[in-house]
Amino acid sequence: MKTQIENLSAYQPGLNPEELKKSYNIEGPLYKLASNENLYGPSPKAKKAIKDKIDNIQYYPDTTSLNLRKAIGDTLNIDENRILLGAGLDDIITIISRAIIKPGDKLITSNLTFGQYYHNGVIESANIVKSPLKNGKFDLDNILEEVDDETALIWLCNPNNPTGTYFTHNELIEFLNKVPSTIPVALDEAYGEFVTAEDFPNALELQEKYKNLFVLRTFSKAYGLASMRIGYVIGDQKIIEKFNIIKPPFNIGRLSEIAAITAYKDQDYINDIKLKNANERQKFFEIPESKHFYPSETNFIFVNTENVNKLFEELLKVGCITRPFPHGIRITIGFPEQNDAMINVLKNFTY
Repeated sequence: MKTQIENLSAYQPGLNPEELKKSYNIEGPLYKLASNENLYGPSPKAKKAIKDKIDNIQYYPDTTSLNLRKAIGDTLNIDENRILLGAGLDDIITIISRAIIKPGDKLITSNLTFGQYYHNGVIESANIVKSPLKNGKFDLDNILEEVDDETALIWLCNPNNPTGTYFTHNELIEFLNKVPSTIPVALDEAYGEFVTAEDFPNALELQEKYKNLFVLRTFSKAYGLASMRIGYVIGDQKIIEKFNIIKPPFNIGRLSEIAAITAYKDQDYINDIKLKNANERQKFFEIPESKHFYPSETNFIFVNTENVNKLFEELLKVGCITRPFPHGIRITIGFPEQNDAMINVLKNFTY
């Protein structure tokens, strides 16, 4: 095996509710607010579409997923041949990493962002630079200082997971103007549907000028289809064709594609989810203790604290499972009653 695998661990999912109840002697329900899922679930139309097509699961799916790519392309007014689909963004990240990175290449990302950028970089024997966040957001100027002739790939996450922060349209333009056009910039917008900020980048518009910009999106978050595993990348058609060589055949299941097409067309439902999330998110930032939170444009809040275990346990006591990090807790925004319970904890916590 590759020797670098010895220094990696398999992905660790959120903690199991039943195990936590036993460990902490908790009675009553526990709510999983650790993985940034859309607790409201997908559009009812998507659920119905799955049921209507259940009798066709004995057949292989369309390996090109043409109908889903056309649905996305028609809505975004782009050629469907610029779209590559994967089994979640994890699959897309693997495909991009495998296609681009050669042993010894430099990969640049952040020191606190989605771990699969780093994970796949290690597997491909990259030299990885982790640029420190600045006030919880990607420090684009610092990343630029790291760019050199050895740089093969830059990973950006906007809004960033796990901090929820974002950089603006103009900030991204300034960054792309200074990055050599030969260096791919992969922009992960997994939480883009939750954004309400007016100065959030219009990345698809920028792709007309910056052919080295690749935009990643997913059906796992706002669309509520996390278990169906569908993500996609939009980029220059010639490069997408090369990525297709790496893509496993039949990586998108038949029912997954049907669900995604139906969910994607129900934008009224997504707009309702966006509004509900924004209203609940605002409640967290109305309390004085929000000075300990990073500003968020996502469906989660990052709470800065050195008392990580204590806060995790206090939130467990009110039935909420959150995600601990070395210097904070990430809280998925849930239903109003869950959010109210967590806010009461945060009001009385010693940070």
